[in-house]
Amino acid sequence: MKCYDAEKYIMKYIDGEISKKEAEELNQHIQECSSCKESFLLYDNMLQVFEELPLYEAPKDFEINVMMQIEALEQTEQRSFVKNRIIGHIWGCFTVLFGTGAILVFYKQSIIQVFEKNVYLKQWVNNIAPIEQNIAQQGQAIQKATENIIMWTDQALINSFGILLLLLCIVCGVQYVILKRKKQADRIRRK
Repeated sequence: MKCYDAEKYIMKYIDGEISKKEAEELNQHIQECSSCKESFLLYDNMLQVFEELPLYEAPKDFEINVMMQIEALEQTEQRSFVKNRIIGHIWGCFTVLFGTGAILVFYKQSIIQVFEKNVYLKQWVNNIAPIEQNIAQQGQAIQKATENIIMWTDQALINSFGILLLLLCIVCGVQYVILKRKKQADRIRRK
């Protein structure tokens, strides 16, 4: 018998389900294998300790309370599943809208040209053209404002870098003077 099989027989012994033949095989194995014998004695001692413990009866509503808690957990998991699905759908819609918007922005002129060639859509394109021009002007204004902010920020960083560099030079100079005076004071003391 292998130790793996002996472990199975030990568990059967603890559960009280071991047959007479299996008990004999287990007994023979633990006579030869000290590791399995040690495991068997450990489990047997634990079983004896548990048998000596007093029995307590569960409250009458114990099963109902446990089942209610399990049901509450399942409902929480279901709500979480539904919430995750809703968030997934929202992200999916956002992705589709963003992708469509990106395509329209990048291929705007080509799309407008195709629509202008169509007899039914030509009037619609002519009605939308002023709106598109207004949006383009607003986009240019936003781009210009963004460029101005970037230039201002860049200048501020350059100026603050210069100020920081100047302060660093002053601190280094002061530190140099302090160290030089300290060395002179040490020389005077040694003499």
